[in-house]
Amino acid sequence: MPKPVERPSREVEKHFNFNILKKRMAAVNLRTERRLRPRIVRKIALSLGIRRVSLVALDPKTERIVQLNYTGFRGKARDLNATLKVVCRVAKDRRPFICGNIEDFPDLVSPFKKNYRTPACAVLPLTFQDELVGVLCLSDLSATQLQELSQRLGELESVCEQIAQLLYHWEFMRGEHPAAPVSKDDRAKFFMLLDEFVENINLTWETENTVGVYSRLLSDILPLKFWGMIFDPLERGEEIVLCLIDRTSDQEVEWLTSHLIRSWPKRPNLQKSEISHVRLVGEDMLIEDSAMAPEEGQRVELAPIYLDNNLFGLVGIVVPQAYSVTEDTRQFIKVLSHHLGTHIKKNYLMAANEEMDNLDRVTGLFNQRHFFTVLEREFERSTRYNVPFSVLFLDVDHFKDINDTYGVEEGHNVLREISRVLKVALRSTDNISRYSGERFVIALTETGLREAELVANRIRRLVANHSFFISAENLFIKVTASIGVTSFLDHRPRSVAQFIEFADTALYFAKRNGRNQVVSYTYVINLMMSDVDSQS
Repeated sequence: MPKPVERPSREVEKHFNFNILKKRMAAVNLRTERRLRPRIVRKIALSLGIRRVSLVALDPKTERIVQLNYTGFRGKARDLNATLKVVCRVAKDRRPFICGNIEDFPDLVSPFKKNYRTPACAVLPLTFQDELVGVLCLSDLSATQLQELSQRLGELESVCEQIAQLLYHWEFMRGEHPAAPVSKDDRAKFFMLLDEFVENINLTWETENTVGVYSRLLSDILPLKFWGMIFDPLERGEEIVLCLIDRTSDQEVEWLTSHLIRSWPKRPNLQKSEISHVRLVGEDMLIEDSAMAPEEGQRVELAPIYLDNNLFGLVGIVVPQAYSVTEDTRQFIKVLSHHLGTHIKKNYLMAANEEMDNLDRVTGLFNQRHFFTVLEREFERSTRYNVPFSVLFLDVDHFKDINDTYGVEEGHNVLREISRVLKVALRSTDNISRYSGERFVIALTETGLREAELVANRIRRLVANHSFFISAENLFIKVTASIGVTSFLDHRPRSVAQFIEFADTALYFAKRNGRNQVVSYTYVINLMMSDVDSQS
């Protein structure tokens, strides 16, 4: 009897348009909005086509509903308090609860399960900076809607974070948040500072400029001398930025740096040597020594930054020991720091995307596009200041035979290994790019012809002496490379295109003369001159 054929599970057709919902949320004007919660509920129901949507404000101390906004059904907060267990569980765990049949959880709904019109529901926490601002309930879901929500949970959580941020800002600025400033003058000032911050940071993509704007606004509400932040922008390693506003000693900078590292909860045993980058803004305010110990007369106020419900950074603000930071100021710093973290992460993501556009996907080296950018810049510099600059063209000998014999993937492995050899052989200031196919190009800054020829011969020997492992055949092979060399000061190219032509011609003669050798464009010039002499 033939075995039944297993069909691959088909991805659910998308019905929910989260992008439209995000745009509608972003269009909300917090200054003029009077009834934000019911507006959010209606926007969710309209954008996602879900019949029953409710937004719950929960008192975490008493675990009772203090405000309920809903659409698609009739209900009151006092009625919902009887079936509160699901909401309380989500609020406590800070994790979404999605189920196809609520009766599978009798401890959460019994004895009120008969009151549920539909067994399928999704309940999600709304958190901003690790603070719960509400719980979103989506019910009366069809099987298709439930399956799509489960598959696209990440997108839904992103929308929830946007909603939570809106609610937090709205409640805080309107004085409805428990920690919001009572004075209308304070609220007006905070509104003005927040608007100014958002407006100014959108004009710059430099981290130094962004933290500079943050510093200036903090100085308006605090007696601020210096502050710092530890953050992990792209989950690739922690960085620290320190911003000096007034005269600050080396000891104070070191003290704040150590305090941030000790307070960083993501890696409790983090060492300073493991920090990938420490950036100092306002270095002109740095003084060598101070009569007082850094911890005397001042303390550090910490403000965590959460993005996508994950810890992104930790701000440390140094204030006088005797200064009392009010709770409303702390909350405003939390809001301001959230915008700071969001903008910095966006800057890093844009830089990473731009870097990816300049990288070769096989080797991880820079690509031809990036090389031409470097070449044009260095060519202009050499032309203007008459500084030495050389270019090497490297071609892997008989590379087509490797591809034909062992396959394209093994050929890619050989290119990756050559890339590693090149990185070891060259300086960090040298630019290595994959030009095309099996050809690499190397820009040697501040390097004349003689030094470039020495570098090229060292690379040629390293490649020839290296053993390249072919995993498909479980064997090692030998590979050689031919290199052409040209120098700006020695060969005086008139343009970038001619510079490339000189290097390419030198490489051609290296291949023609037997491969596995280095040829400079001087050899080509001498060869042409000898031909002219023989003809004359």
